[in-house]
Amino acid sequence: MKRIAKLLLSFFLFTLLINGCDLIENCGTCSQVTEVDGTETGRTPGILYCDEDYDNKKDADPVIIGNTKTYWDCN
Repeated sequence: MKRIAKLLLSFFLFTLLINGCDLIENCGTCSQVTEVDGTETGRTPGILYCDEDYDNKKDADPVIIGNTKTYWDCN
C-alpha cells in the first residue's frame, strides 16, 4: 500500500513539473507580427511563454529592414 501511495505522489509531482508554466504568474501569449508600410501582412499563432522567455519576447526591440517591421505582440 505504501508503494502505491509513493507511486501516486510521484506521478502527481511529475505532472506538476510538466505543467509548471501554468503555476507561474509571469506567463503570456506572444505572436510575431510583420508589417509592411504600417499594414500588418503576417502574424504567427500565439505561443505561451513564461518567465524569462516571456520577458525577452515582450521587451524585444522591433527589427526594421527597409519598409518591413517585425516585432513580438504579447498579451
